[in-house]
Formats: sequence, C-alpha cells, structure tokens
Amino acid sequence: MTEDRAQQVAQAWESLLRIRGLVQPDHSELPAPWERAQPVRAVALALEAAGVPICAVDGDAVVEGGAVVEPEERGGTRVTWRYLRGQRAVDAGEADLGAAADALGRAGWDALLYRAGRVRYLLVEPGRGG
Repeated sequence: MTEDRAQQVAQAWESLLRIRGLVQPDHSELPAPWERAQPVRAVALALEAAGVPICAVDGDAVVEGGAVVEPEERGGTRVTWRYLRGQRAVDAGEADLGAAADALGRAGWDALLYRAGRVRYLLVEPGRGG
C-alpha cells in the first residue's frame, strides 16, 4: 500500500468511526447503517484500515495476494484469500483468514470461518453487540 493510499484509508476509517459515534452513540463499536447498507465496501475498508492486504488482480492474474471481499449469495459478505501464482498456503489460507477475522471482530463485524473441502472463506455480518 502506498503512503498516500494508507493516509486515505486511515482518514476514511476515522471518519467512519466518527459517523458511528454520531448516529449510534450507545453502540459506536458496531457497524453504522451506511456500513450495513454497503457491507462489501465497509468490510473491505475495515480490513484495509487494519493492515490486512487486499488482493489486486490484472485480468485473471493475481498481482498482489490478499483478501477478496464479495457479496455472499445467501446474504452477508464473503471474504476469501487469493495468492500469487506459485504461492499456496499449506493451511488453505486459514491463518490469513483468521487474521482477517480478528481484524473484523475488532471493527465490530462477526466473521465465521467456513470449510468446504479445500476451500476456506469467512462469512461476515454486522456485529450484534453484547
């Protein structure tokens, strides 16, 4: 991530935290209505703000390994991990996804790791609070 991009992400995240505090002062640790309405963008911002790399592609080729954030067919948001060609995590990406889940938890999102054969992914939903 370039220094300019890091500053932009930090500023966007700080602004989002302020919005949370304004619109839901009793639960500012949880995603605000905008985040709930735009979960793919909000989850990607939360990950990037926490320093989790976001996957970059050029056509079909991965040029930077990292998290891929997409809408989940049954609702919620899905996070997978893509690697550069020739790189493959022995644990099918569970460690990287675990770090992403921890970052999302600190940002107010619930992230559960799913295993489907050799595929690993997170299903992410807004946190419910405690």
